[in-house]
Amino acid sequence: MRVISGSAKGLRLKSPGLGTRPMTDMMKEALFSALGDLKGDVVLDLYAGSGSLGLEALSRGAKKATFVENAREAIVKLEANIKTTGFGRKSEVVWADVQATLGRGAERRMDLVFLDPPYSNPVASVRSDLESLVTGGFLSDEGRIVVHRQAKESKLNPLGLELMWEREYGQSKLLIFCHEEDEDR
Repeated sequence: MRVISGSAKGLRLKSPGLGTRPMTDMMKEALFSALGDLKGDVVLDLYAGSGSLGLEALSRGAKKATFVENAREAIVKLEANIKTTGFGRKSEVVWADVQATLGRGAERRMDLVFLDPPYSNPVASVRSDLESLVTGGFLSDEGRIVVHRQAKESKLNPLGLELMWEREYGQSKLLIFCHEEDEDR
């Protein structure tokens, strides 16, 4: 696993190990191509694991990334990866449960959110996380949420969000959501 583009291109990242499923380079490249320019974006990486998505965003010009993770082994690898990439000043690591973090509401609005929960999290839980991002004020007006799930899983259909991009890669799929369009505009 490595950073595939930007200022930290080619740097190897440590993986938390068993039970994780890092995104392949092909998936990451397609995703970040779809996301486009990230310069100045503020990023939230939920279920961060190794932090590869948030670190990739920082490498491509994001201004700041907050990583939320609750597994000790993952936190150790995440902090090592932040050190390896040199993004310590642009990174904040929150050792906490994602639902508890979302339940407190936003301290600041995010331009890009990565939501990559374990596949064992049921669809209802992932939908709840997505809706909490909206109701808790986490997502900026033009913000986007990236979700990584199993390809065979049923549709999420979160309230307040609309699907703007979706791709399948083998047994995985990537989705990008944005705020639902207001019909009065």
